[in-house]
Amino acid sequence: MALPNFKKRGRRILAAGARTLGRGIVRTVTRSDAGAHWARVGGDWYETLGELKGAAMKLGQLASQYHDVLPPELSKQLARLQADAAPLPWERIREVLDGQWSAHQWQLIAEIEHAPLASASIGQVHVATLRDGRKVAVKVRYPGVAAAMDADINNLGRMLRMAGILPFDGASLKAVLEEVRERMAEEMDYQREREHLEIFAGLPNRDGIIVPDVVTELCSPSVVATEFVSGSGIEVAQRWPQAVRDRIGERYVDWMVAQIFDHGIVHADPHPGNYSFREDGSIVVFDFGCVKRVNGKDQRLIAEQVRAVVERNMAALHQSLGEMGSLAKPGRQPSAGLERAYTESTEFLHERMIVEPPFDFADPSFITDARAIARRALPVWGQFKPVPDLAFVARSLSGGYWLLRRLEAQVDLRERIVEIAKRRH
Repeated sequence: MALPNFKKRGRRILAAGARTLGRGIVRTVTRSDAGAHWARVGGDWYETLGELKGAAMKLGQLASQYHDVLPPELSKQLARLQADAAPLPWERIREVLDGQWSAHQWQLIAEIEHAPLASASIGQVHVATLRDGRKVAVKVRYPGVAAAMDADINNLGRMLRMAGILPFDGASLKAVLEEVRERMAEEMDYQREREHLEIFAGLPNRDGIIVPDVVTELCSPSVVATEFVSGSGIEVAQRWPQAVRDRIGERYVDWMVAQIFDHGIVHADPHPGNYSFREDGSIVVFDFGCVKRVNGKDQRLIAEQVRAVVERNMAALHQSLGEMGSLAKPGRQPSAGLERAYTESTEFLHERMIVEPPFDFADPSFITDARAIARRALPVWGQFKPVPDLAFVARSLSGGYWLLRRLEAQVDLRERIVEIAKRRH
């Protein structure tokens, strides 16, 4: 089973966009329930993107993590794409391996499991045992995904414009999609992923974060092999004692802070399947294909914005957002509407994250109240712009929140936020 040809993939994606547009027109005319509308749209997108694999499915997964922007009924449907994708049959994977591995490399293998350990949008993982007794994870890239990437991203852009669900103008959406294209090209480059694995394995300040070692002798352009590292999935970890889940949450938050501010490099694929957990609170991290570097200027600006929130300094917040490129009209005093949006958001974050630690990621009112604030700020959304270079940092933060929410972790964020506010880059 190979990926469908470009024209067929494009027609299927654009057909889903056309159906979304048609449903929107019908909903406007009939004034039907918005929740039911977006649930139907989400189901349609799930069926379309889930069958296509590659960039199409990956973009659906990416969209699903923006719970705070998309209608919740739509993001709930797209979240189904985060589960394991339907795998390719072993015969197709064997064909890829035969084209990538030499006879000598095959001789290193004592046994390889035909059923995949995991399958995703770009490739799937098979467990193998080497003749020297080592157990390894062999990730194999699907045939044709790299070639289909550009066309998929272009067609997904058209689909999003037709749907009209993101508060971006055409230029902003184009810039975001270019950032997505760059990150996905990197993710499909397995040589780059091996380099990322080695970089993250060598980073300091990663207490309790485990990065598998690369098994170089089995790597090739379409294959990444690493040591097999055991751990439990999130469904198991959810049942562990609160203290264990809190320790996992603390380590995850500390790791995110270190990635952004100390190392300037972020693991940008916070899919729950890319982590496993241990009862000592350790976190095993997989899949280093999607990684985003953070430059010194952005490190400084993010810290400035955290400091402005801690100090309730709306003028400093506005200035920093403008320098970052988040505002359509930087360098001016905030409008009355922006001032209200800044103030309400800042007071909300103070109350929830700073005043009374620990922060309870499981508190359902947090995202409900955040969405309510976002709705009240709708009149000023046009004064903001996305920052493409930080889109995948935002993805990591958003994905991390939802990961820790599933674990129902409680973490003292006040201490960590105050420390970030003290940083000077």
